[in-house]
Amino acid sequence: MSSDQKPTVVLVHGAFADGTSWEMVIERLQTKGYTVQAPAIALRGVTVDSEYLTSVVKQIDGPVLLVGHSYGGALITNVDAPNVVPCDAAWMMATTTSGSACPRISGPHDPTKSR
Repeated sequence: MSSDQKPTVVLVHGAFADGTSWEMVIERLQTKGYTVQAPAIALRGVTVDSEYLTSVVKQIDGPVLLVGHSYGGALITNVDAPNVVPCDAAWMMATTTSGSACPRISGPHDPTKSR
């Protein structure tokens, strides 16, 4: 991947959710110039769903950054496609009390920032 080429970000939802759960994230990433996909996962089991996700990723031209929530996280670890960007960052949700803001997640692997 060239230093100015942004990866396509593929957001994978957790169980009992769908791609619309990523709506706000999609909007933020698109505003920053990223191409984003949030494929619908059928929830037929890790093997079948991982194979489906692999087929989706292989159809994307260029590098792909995978982001998974919960069950989606299990799926992205099984994707076998040559265009997946290696990433050693782990995203975590912070538990907050009422009225407090979630901390901003950023760092060297923040997909909303260019390298």
